[in-house]
Amino acid sequence: MRTETILSSALCLLPFLSSAQTAQKPNVLLILADDMRGTTVHAAGVEETYTPCLDALAQDGTLFTNAHIMGGTSGAVSMPSRAMLMTGKYLHTLQKEGAIIPPEQKTIGEALQANGYTTFHIGKWHNDTQAFNRCFCDAKAVYFGGMYDHWNVPLYDYHADGDYSPCRPIIKEWSKSNKVEYLPGEYVYSGKHSVDIFSHEAIEFIKAQGEAGTQQPFFLSLAYMSPHDPRTMPAEYRAHYQLDSIQLPPNFLPEHPFDNGELKIRDEVLAAFPRTKEEVRQHLYDYYAMISHVDKRVGEIVAALKEAGIYDNTIIIFAGDNGLAVGQHGLMGKQSVYEHSVRVPLIIKEAGTASATPRQTDKLCYLIDLFPTLCELTGTPIPDSADGRSLLPVLRQDKPVRDYLYYGYRFFQRAVSDGTWKLIEYNVNGTRTTQLFNLQQDPYEMDNLAGETKQRKRITQLRQQMSRECETTHDPVERYWE
Repeated sequence: MRTETILSSALCLLPFLSSAQTAQKPNVLLILADDMRGTTVHAAGVEETYTPCLDALAQDGTLFTNAHIMGGTSGAVSMPSRAMLMTGKYLHTLQKEGAIIPPEQKTIGEALQANGYTTFHIGKWHNDTQAFNRCFCDAKAVYFGGMYDHWNVPLYDYHADGDYSPCRPIIKEWSKSNKVEYLPGEYVYSGKHSVDIFSHEAIEFIKAQGEAGTQQPFFLSLAYMSPHDPRTMPAEYRAHYQLDSIQLPPNFLPEHPFDNGELKIRDEVLAAFPRTKEEVRQHLYDYYAMISHVDKRVGEIVAALKEAGIYDNTIIIFAGDNGLAVGQHGLMGKQSVYEHSVRVPLIIKEAGTASATPRQTDKLCYLIDLFPTLCELTGTPIPDSADGRSLLPVLRQDKPVRDYLYYGYRFFQRAVSDGTWKLIEYNVNGTRTTQLFNLQQDPYEMDNLAGETKQRKRITQLRQQMSRECETTHDPVERYWE
């Protein structure tokens, strides 16, 4: 057994000071959706989704309408995004696009373990298994990977030795051979949807905490694979929508107007070229139904916390790992730096009595800011390795913690925004393209103002800021916009 595994297990089993001390620490529940863009929580007032449970959670906390990821260095944007979330690191300081989280990049789980928390994970994990075991003391129903059939997900429970090798026996050529081969996962709940499996395990964990009456606080990480495609869900969730009534976004296009560097990646071939209104409407219909499925189960998890008597003393964070185009700008995926791809849902419900007035904030933030925020909310020292900024000033006083956000996709797309003005620069096979949008007047990024003479000074200023952000975030890209 590796030394780090032994140390991690030891931290989980510490007797922890005294019950009087640990009783004051709030529990933490982090719920992460997959491919859910920031405008799909109905309470945000943008899209006609049916999310009453998330809306209710937002009423007890703060809904962030300008939360973003930094982009991605891989077409599988989920991988770097989840690594950034768990470490609080800038995009370009990750190892191997986030596939590996090295020991020097401390995870949320490690920080909380050192402060007396038990850490438990359910659902998707898109990074290396060694980091997984450092982050968590225990786990159930874990899927290691990016995407899979929601109805037949290969799952593992926690292995203290960190060995998650393929171990599910199968005879592939059973009519011709006796050869036994091994597939990923220990078990499969065939015919049971991933959202329902993960939600059930979360509720069972919460029930056990309530029944045990333990004074040890917990960090429960619940990572859904939905609403990521394949876009399938129990049929009942389609009943919230009428296919013919689904509204196409104002920036629907049959095709993207120029080569952005990733027009033929996997996500983009989910719909035919050129895009048709009928096909995109069907995708949105399925996408929204998947979101409503997640919403219903989140409501049941919140109900379980209340029934266990621990809702008030639990911090709840609901977020998404990245957005998704689904027809906007002629795109289907998340391999861009448009708002539909980098803006994500974020709700933070603090511990304690709920506020009588639900709050929304448009202050800029990254998902990496959740790490130091959780540390401050739980009295946990912030590791030196974390790059994020605590959102407590936003939560308590609605004061900004960031003036600009910087985005990148691979090496050929970069953007900077102050929340009103957004500059995007492309360099695809030597071809330069510049876009400038006023997000306050043009939230769907439809009117490119880069060609207007009166915007030259603004573009120069934003390019200079982009270069400063490039340096601050340790982005190695050649600064082709200077």
